Amino acid sequence: MKNQPFRPAIWFKAARLRTLPLALAVSGLGNFLAIYSSGFQWIIVFFSIGTTIFLQVLSNFSNDLGDSIHGADHKDRKGPMRTVQSGELSKKQMLSAVYLMAGLSLVTGCFLLWVSFQNQWEKTLPFFFIGIASIAAAYLYTNGKKPYGYQALGDASVFIFFGLVAVLGTAYLHNHNIDFNNILPAIWLGCWSTAVLNINNMRDIESDQQAGKQTIPTVLGLKSSKIYHLVLVGIGFISILIFAILKQDLCFLGAIPGTALVFKTTFAINKTEDIEAMDQYLKPQAIGTFLAVLGIIIFSVFLHFIF
Repeated sequence: MKNQPFRPAIWFKAARLRTLPLALAVSGLGNFLAIYSSGFQWIIVFFSIGTTIFLQVLSNFSNDLGDSIHGADHKDRKGPMRTVQSGELSKKQMLSAVYLMAGLSLVTGCFLLWVSFQNQWEKTLPFFFIGIASIAAAYLYTNGKKPYGYQALGDASVFIFFGLVAVLGTAYLHNHNIDFNNILPAIWLGCWSTAVLNINNMRDIESDQQAGKQTIPTVLGLKSSKIYHLVLVGIGFISILIFAILKQDLCFLGAIPGTALVFKTTFAINKTEDIEAMDQYLKPQAIGTFLAVLGIIIFSVFLHFIF
């Protein structure tokens, strides 16, 4: 297949913009947590958000490429048709885009580490390898000889990298302090990010079974996957509720609107029997998570100026 001419709309489609609010939420929360101790730096905010977005787009491009190669994207799939599968982009074009996003992630990530640690190599190197692992995880999810996303390990990866690593790591980059209480909000976003993947996998349960792709829904079945979804949302909510009580900070009331949207989405999912209809819940789950974090930040600023 000859390479198609550059068409921005196709690349925006491949980037799956509706997933970016989740990346912003994860990075935003990690940066916000740094406010509770000294050392907050705006330049770290800027480059951490940029790196997280590049990693998210890298993950989406890699998934588009990998699923087209391994057969999970086919004509009977219920979700939106992907760009490589449809022929809108060639595999060569997408592979080049994957390399580009990996490179951008590496460059911004290295600059982020330099700003945070300067010449403290004993602290820089562990984070550098974590960054490399994040890039590798984004690519190997659906690529390589044995993609781990086909072995029902995608949920664990999302929880680790979009929860623990992103939130705790970003907070640490500001002040080099370890606050073990921050594990609770990291669990919150780890669970809610995993819930987004679970919605995607419930929608694709039939096509994934046909392609031999193992996910939590293909292993548990649709009914049990809905219960699993409730557990993810519930554990996440309890985690951030405990953290808010420990901090005794009213700013967490700002999470109520976003949390309400996530709860509404969760209850709707529990009642849905049409797996194709699951696709409509991906965006509100991601947006609700983003609004919860944004609400906390906005309410914190509001309280700061009032009191």
